[in-house]
Amino acid sequence: MRESSVIFLPFPESIKEYFTSETREVFRIDPDIPIPIEIPKDNEKFYLENMSIEMVLSGMLRVIETREVQQEWLDYYSGFVLFLRPDILAKIKEITDNGLNDENFLNAHRLIREGKAQEGLNEIRTFLENYPLVWNGWFILGWALRLLCRWEDAAAALRKAIELGADNSDSRNELAICLMETGDNSGAKRELETALSKDPENVKIISNLGVLALKNGEKEKAAAFFRTVLEIDSGDPVAKKYLEKI
Repeated sequence: MRESSVIFLPFPESIKEYFTSETREVFRIDPDIPIPIEIPKDNEKFYLENMSIEMVLSGMLRVIETREVQQEWLDYYSGFVLFLRPDILAKIKEITDNGLNDENFLNAHRLIREGKAQEGLNEIRTFLENYPLVWNGWFILGWALRLLCRWEDAAAALRKAIELGADNSDSRNELAICLMETGDNSGAKRELETALSKDPENVKIISNLGVLALKNGEKEKAAAFFRTVLEIDSGDPVAKKYLEKI
């Protein structure tokens, strides 16, 4: 759902400048542990010399949040982040307090990504029993229910997520899909337009606006949305498929 990816690299020489001989006594670099780097989706030509410390810190926070590596690495990344950016302690505390490192939450996210929505549904419901006010759990619940074509239940879960603070483009887009499937096209349009205002170049949202226009019989408007998608991503298969049908 995030428009970025994480890659692991050997410790880059370019970030050693942040560690003086004195500070290395406080935090020791371990050259045997690879460094996670977050690469934005639109950064098609990534070169090591273009890498910033922010990309390193973002990559480490992503890994800390998903906990998909061994504990030794997690401890190292946590120490690394806190050494360079002690203010990020609040972010790590938020992840812990909200249960986003909870086993049920992590398993639910993994299972749904693997196409096992029903199994993920069971995990996220257990998570919500312990963390009923964490919007992330309701979003995952809505995501799983949407994949299972339980549109009304999914919409209810996503509305709950938004009510609790998930006022982001992903939540609005997921809710719009459910509303379209239940025939609430005006509600879907409202959610998609709100989502697009938050993320103007998100091709998923623009494509869904195209689909919605087709449902409303507005072929020229739909074609314009799909052409916009291809201007942003010339290889987008969804936009190409629909344009061929119009």
